[in-house]
Amino acid sequence: MLLSYKFSNNIPLFKCDICGNCSNFVESTSYTNIKNRGCCWYFPKYNLVDIKNIINNGNIDFIYYLSSIPNCVENYDIRVKGIFFKNQYDNYTENNIKYSDFDNSLFFRLCPFLKKDGCKLSFSLRPHPCNLYLCREVLQLAGKVYTMYSRERKDYYAYCNYFNECLKEDLESNNATLSDNLEESLDILNSSTLPPFQPRKLQNIYINYSTCHHSA
Repeated sequence: MLLSYKFSNNIPLFKCDICGNCSNFVESTSYTNIKNRGCCWYFPKYNLVDIKNIINNGNIDFIYYLSSIPNCVENYDIRVKGIFFKNQYDNYTENNIKYSDFDNSLFFRLCPFLKKDGCKLSFSLRPHPCNLYLCREVLQLAGKVYTMYSRERKDYYAYCNYFNECLKEDLESNNATLSDNLEESLDILNSSTLPPFQPRKLQNIYINYSTCHHSA
């Protein structure tokens, strides 16, 4: 198993080369119509930094596409709902013992951008939680060698949290919100300043996948 780090146009990506092809990992358990779902049970939430990065990379049309999806534009973020297989989940909870340390409902959730051959979005169009997520089984296997990746993830989250508030203030000072004034808000974000994140140079991590014996 190989973990690698890519950083391009202010957008980071942790990549695991078995993602979607892993087996016996709790988080990859899928009772949806896509069995090789991996950990793509997350319903994407784009904060203002994510949106700003997408605009800066020349993909503002993608934001307009997201806005065309019903009921996903909030005042200061965009939340895209995926699929939850509720009937299957209800049946499962009636007939199976729940994991005490994991949300079993995630087995029945599916990201709206996931297809049978993987995510249909380029990493440059995903929100940062998607790009920086690694399942806990992988983290356990990586052990101490994951430390620098963990620091990079925490630093990027802190960067996003801080500058998300700055961009929000830009919108508030102009009495604009994404939900009420989308075009004006995107113009404001386009003209706002976002200092670039300063990434680390992280080495690839090689892990013996055969040492994992978790089962779902």
